[in-house]
Amino acid sequence: MSKGIIDSLLPAVDSILGVRDAIGAVIDPIYFVTRTWDGETMGEGAAIDTLEQMLPSPGLKDYSQSLQIKEGGAVKQGDIFLINVSRNKYSEADLDGSSSGVNVEQLYLVGDKLYQVISIKKKYVTWDVQLRELTNQRRYGS
Repeated sequence: MSKGIIDSLLPAVDSILGVRDAIGAVIDPIYFVTRTWDGETMGEGAAIDTLEQMLPSPGLKDYSQSLQIKEGGAVKQGDIFLINVSRNKYSEADLDGSSSGVNVEQLYLVGDKLYQVISIKKKYVTWDVQLRELTNQRRYGS
């Protein structure tokens, strides 16, 4: 597909992807979690979690119950995929879990569980983001 056609579709993608929100068909809202520690590095001192909802809400593919997943591959049982994440609204840097400082963590909250980014796949007008559940599910006041 030509770059010009893709670029012309990007401004319209958010309204199309927003249909899920408009009709109330969001199973679990997705939030970006920014965890800021008051120490010099992550894990030092006290932390505060701040949340920002991802809109338009992406779709979810849940592999927590999949018996077809073989451990040792890129996808592990329990992983989830955020599908149809807007490339118009979010850049790869917004989604990749990288932080702005050594005392800041970037996570995802899906339902009531915390996740970290495993991989991101670029599509024509959307992203697919693979997430893996954190073993430590502790949340800090925001």
